[in-house]
Amino acid sequence: MLGLAALVAFSACTEDDYASKYLDPSKTTTVTCEKLMTGAFMAGNQNTFNSYWRMYTWDNYFGKLAQTIGFSNNSGTVYYINDGYANDRWNNFYDILRQYRVMQRVWNEEEDDAKAQDRVFLALTEVFIYDHLSQLCDIWGPVPFTEAGNLGVTGDLVASYPAYDSDVDLYKMMLENLDALYTEIGSLDGSLSSTTKAKIAAQDYINGGDLQKWQRYCNSLMLRLGMHVALKGGLTSQGQAAVKTAAGRLLVTDLDNAIGVKADNDGFKYYENYRDGYKDINNTASQAIIDALQITGENDPRLPVIYVPDAEGNYYGMSTHETDEQQSDRSGGDHNTEETRYYARLNNLTYMSNNYMWNPIITASEVYFLLAEAAQRGFISNPTAEAAFKDGVKYSILAYLKSNMESSQASLFYNSSAYNDYRAEAYPSDSDMDAFTTAVWGAYGDKLNAIMTQKWVNFGILQATQAWTDIRRTGLPALYYPADGADNNGYKTVTQRVKYPNTEAANNKANYEANKGNVNGDSAYCTLFWATEVK
Repeated sequence: MLGLAALVAFSACTEDDYASKYLDPSKTTTVTCEKLMTGAFMAGNQNTFNSYWRMYTWDNYFGKLAQTIGFSNNSGTVYYINDGYANDRWNNFYDILRQYRVMQRVWNEEEDDAKAQDRVFLALTEVFIYDHLSQLCDIWGPVPFTEAGNLGVTGDLVASYPAYDSDVDLYKMMLENLDALYTEIGSLDGSLSSTTKAKIAAQDYINGGDLQKWQRYCNSLMLRLGMHVALKGGLTSQGQAAVKTAAGRLLVTDLDNAIGVKADNDGFKYYENYRDGYKDINNTASQAIIDALQITGENDPRLPVIYVPDAEGNYYGMSTHETDEQQSDRSGGDHNTEETRYYARLNNLTYMSNNYMWNPIITASEVYFLLAEAAQRGFISNPTAEAAFKDGVKYSILAYLKSNMESSQASLFYNSSAYNDYRAEAYPSDSDMDAFTTAVWGAYGDKLNAIMTQKWVNFGILQATQAWTDIRRTGLPALYYPADGADNNGYKTVTQRVKYPNTEAANNKANYEANKGNVNGDSAYCTLFWATEVK
């Protein structure tokens, strides 16, 4: 009933480590709200963590659309996504939602005193669900939500086929509910018993039971979603109002209160599930990213900790302007050793051999870039666009350097010195950081382009889906999308959304058919209500 059996395929070691920390609600005699909260978080692991599945099947696709990774222009799969991958992402969200529906039922059946204490677990899970629901809307558009996930509660198969909700309505609901949740979580913080606080600390492996961090997560998510709909569509006024409200409340503002999890988080070794993802794919630089990291004419401090240059110290990335023949010559044949390699590759210390890899959910850098965009567009007056932009670049630099330095100090699996991987030893001084961020701001004539490009750099390969959403939303950075020369899957040009999984069309046929007209017959080339067509 709880749907945990079909959650994330952990490795044996990871599964044992996890089981020693968090109780599996499907194997307990008493199902409780705090355990169901952890079950919901666990259900989202393959998309919350930079898991092997996410990197190999999902971010690899969106990394190509966002051009945050280097890729062949002539593969036949540049703009095509395997239906099985889409189905996995779709099912992953509904695994999360099923946990929450059971939690709602359990909570509704409790006595009033227990409800008052356990409400916090529903509130935190609701924030997490809206994070993932918004991603679903950004990928597909309208999706089932209000009627979805109830089979395990009602046992009614006929009534369990859910209708689709409008993505406009879902965004409106999320903005309203996140606004209310921010206030509620703050009020709950002072009314919980010591027993409940201990339960939160024990079961919350995202924020360790820190409710103020959950407020920051909630409000920063509201800021993100407000900006998503503030420019176009039927929610521009509500989006802009949400941005103004969020800007005046607690947000993610530094490395310590950023929202995310480490790969060795709380003792279970999730890095074993993602290490090979960086090795097998996503390993080659994008020339567009390299250009942005050299915008001032000097190397950005992030460049050597993200990429390793060729043997002569030059950074070249795969470009969408290259011909298939050029890419083949530069990546194959004699160019397949460290001594002869042409394209820059990922720094092993920061990625492949990093047991402490940061899995970002919402970072300080993203929040400052959101504030910078809001200020540049006139939605807020404080902070200024320049000040917020400089903080966005600063905290991006600090986060990437921190990841590299932690790995350098404790790497167990990789002798990176043999491969010329750069080891960061110190952060830039305050004066050097200020001078560099000022130079980056000054290097762009179009300040909105500066904000969106550097935000895109920060997302990189770790948050490729967010990078792609921003490109569709703003058209920035302006990238070149060539036709896929191979075209053996029918997707020759850049797509605007993902088609619904075939299993959804088959298993929820009546509701799928009723919704098709809202997305141009389930076309991959339908532009969503908040987006601008990318060409």
